Amino acid sequence: MKKLLALVFMVSFVFSNAQISEFEKADSRYERKKTALYKKYPKPNDLKTKQEWLLTEDKITSYKEALDKISTEEKKMIALDPPTKGMVTHEADYDKGKASFQKLLYEAVDLAFLNYASDSYKATISFVVDSKGNPLDAQVKGNNEDVNAFIEAAFYRIKDKGKWKPAENNGKPVSSTVSIPLVLTFKK
Repeated sequence: MKKLLALVFMVSFVFSNAQISEFEKADSRYERKKTALYKKYPKPNDLKTKQEWLLTEDKITSYKEALDKISTEEKKMIALDPPTKGMVTHEADYDKGKASFQKLLYEAVDLAFLNYASDSYKATISFVVDSKGNPLDAQVKGNNEDVNAFIEAAFYRIKDKGKWKPAENNGKPVSSTVSIPLVLTFKK
């Protein structure tokens, strides 16, 4: 069982890194097409605005497809090591503190291209930290599905920039769910 679990974690790690490159490909494709669009239409006009919106929709769709693939794979891992339902004696901890994790996440979220109408966005990110300390299956709850997808993508971009210590129940590492409130401020 331990060998199977180790194999699943290795495959998931490789798969997760491949998915991060899917985010990078979507970003690169968007920037390339946007640059070409701005060369074709240097001055603002309705056609340029419509084409830019279609590019944005394509980027959002690409992100959501990558996130769906990641979630499917990580749910398989979680099924092998499900989060504890009851109380734990020690919560899961990020090695540099949860505030540091929040800061990394805020810095990784890039929503400038969305032209979001509000100055700030409130959401909650929840994910599982398994008994080995792997952060898995980010889910963001907020009022805008597209913004949520980009916050989830930011989670996957930073999840390996620090270590999580798993929760403990009577001294034994256990899988648990972590929820962190977020307030993103948009630059105008």
